[in-house]
Amino acid sequence: MVDTRRLEKLMSSAEPVTTSDRTGRDPVQGRRVLALSGHREMRRAGQGRARSAQRQAVIDANWEALARCQPDPASDPAIRQFNAMALESGIVSRFDLLRTQLVQRFRNRDMVTLGITGPKTGTGSSFAAAGLVAALARRGDLRVIAMDLNLRAPALHRYFEIATERPVQDMLSGEVPPEAFLRRLAARVALAPGIPASDAPGGIAPEDLVTTLGELTDNYAPDMIICDLPALLDGDAALEICSHLDAVLMTADSHRTKADEITACERLLSGQTEFLGVILNNYTGADPI
Repeated sequence: MVDTRRLEKLMSSAEPVTTSDRTGRDPVQGRRVLALSGHREMRRAGQGRARSAQRQAVIDANWEALARCQPDPASDPAIRQFNAMALESGIVSRFDLLRTQLVQRFRNRDMVTLGITGPKTGTGSSFAAAGLVAALARRGDLRVIAMDLNLRAPALHRYFEIATERPVQDMLSGEVPPEAFLRRLAARVALAPGIPASDAPGGIAPEDLVTTLGELTDNYAPDMIICDLPALLDGDAALEICSHLDAVLMTADSHRTKADEITACERLLSGQTEFLGVILNNYTGADPI
């Protein structure tokens, strides 16, 4: 179902961007907003210093304070059956391989934020994001936050069969603080799921996204923030988000996605973020793309 052999193509990274906090004050000095590729030099400098015991204690306490995910009593039986299939050893091993490739790449490049998208709706980006989150959780030594940023059609929660009550837009806008919105899936793995936000036609405001990512970084020191995105060619929402992320993975359906759609996505991402490659879903051995 997942082919990771094409996780090879790298493209140029984005230019530096300056951000400010929600209150409109001057740009926050020293905040390591890991969403912005241009701040990697700041990250290298910060990562070179050992975290103090006091700071580590605060981060650990923030994780411990997060509420646990609650099961969804109305989860879809078809999703339950699909999730059971996703636990097959062959699929698990492919996601574990993808996890290892990404962790190595992210550490070597001082990256933290990853977007997962597809050319069109239905290529399995939410499934890929959920599979990667599960693989990272299996390691047990990484801090991971996953956010469902597909405001109109969030699906990440379905693959974990968990309940969700509010749109993630509430957290992004600052109406609900991250500590009240995030739900802990494992000891150091948290999700920001959401219900559809039909009243957000303008998508995600860049300043809200950057500020939220900065807050998550400051409070939880994640090794990776995974963002499940809307389809790249179904409007400009995904591209706007991608320009503020360190890297992007794209999903494709080996039976439905066309080569020219992938090419179009590569052009859009060029110069916006680092494009890591394509995951093929429904892969059966022959690659028609």
